[in-house]
Amino acid sequence: MPPAHALLGISPPAPGLATRIARGLPSIDGVALRWGEDTSSTQDAERNNAETLLLAVTAVDAEGDDDEDAKEVAPEAIVARVDELLNGVGTKGSDDDCNKGEQRRPPQYFVELWATSPAPLPLRPIDSAYDELLAISCERWDFDASQLMTQYGAVLQTAILDEEEVAALRTMVDQAIANVDALLAIHRPELDVGKDSFVFLEIASRNVQRFDLRLDECEGAADFVERCILNKPQVQSLLTSCLGERDEIDFDLSVVYSRPGAVDQRWHADGEHIQGASELDPPYAVCLFLPLIDLDKTVGYTQFWPGSHKSKHLVGFGPVAELTRTTYDGICKSGDGVWYDYRLLHRGMRNISDQLRPVVQVIFKKRWYVEKRNYGTESIVPSDDP
Repeated sequence: MPPAHALLGISPPAPGLATRIARGLPSIDGVALRWGEDTSSTQDAERNNAETLLLAVTAVDAEGDDDEDAKEVAPEAIVARVDELLNGVGTKGSDDDCNKGEQRRPPQYFVELWATSPAPLPLRPIDSAYDELLAISCERWDFDASQLMTQYGAVLQTAILDEEEVAALRTMVDQAIANVDALLAIHRPELDVGKDSFVFLEIASRNVQRFDLRLDECEGAADFVERCILNKPQVQSLLTSCLGERDEIDFDLSVVYSRPGAVDQRWHADGEHIQGASELDPPYAVCLFLPLIDLDKTVGYTQFWPGSHKSKHLVGFGPVAELTRTTYDGICKSGDGVWYDYRLLHRGMRNISDQLRPVVQVIFKKRWYVEKRNYGTESIVPSDDP
């Protein structure tokens, strides 16, 4: 029987509260409770934004997962026992029992089940908003960037490209977009581009007014990556720590662009966990997002769920990241880059501006990995066209 994972919300938070709970409730009916070492805090929108401690717990039966007679502990039972521990409800020696003739006083803590899941839910560090993802010095990059990719599956690198390099790349991207628009108009006039869903060899729609256009065949694009990105020492350092030596790595290149009117995407991972591999294995691919304009709340950005790359069972649980405010907003300047593990859950956010949001995507990967799931096999130009 797989262990049951639950996320509890406890309000108000207090110093030492998580330790008090872990020590006071190590098990229930012989089933061990493994309390998460990491805690977080958020505001409960349903309770007037009350400050709330988030605490993860896993119920693990001592008899082993394969025992047909393994015991179960319902998440609701854990909530009830924590409530008893903190508020003395129904427990021997509580204040209520000492004064049975008096009206019960309101509970000191509000304890609620926030979520259950088939894997531990990653939480935001209680003392930061992923600040460490944003502030890596050049001197610490080689060590810290690798550690953050392992822990969170994402890291920000500033000023990868200078203004001239961004301008040169933007020229290539604009021409590629114009070319594919012309091909779609000529060969696929039945499509309402921006509304209809389609997947071709060259391009795929990614929801309303959002597209993913391959640049592998774009003249000069691959050479640009070699000259202006791969030759940077910090890039080389991170790729070596994540994927291995240069001769073990190649890359795919595309531009993800969102036009005005693009809506929030659903949570997704670009790549799956390799079948048979351990979920603790290093990545087989890492992606670099390079925005060609400054990103903000109006033009949009990409939102990530740090830590979600560690388990394939978190697919479908993206809304929990929103509920618990465990997200990281990849808002950065033109020429900066957000690196992320190919298995990390993320989503593109809406574009409510009046300008295009082009983000170049470089997928650095092990040579044996071939991308097959994100594009189609049929060209925009039908094979029977003259």
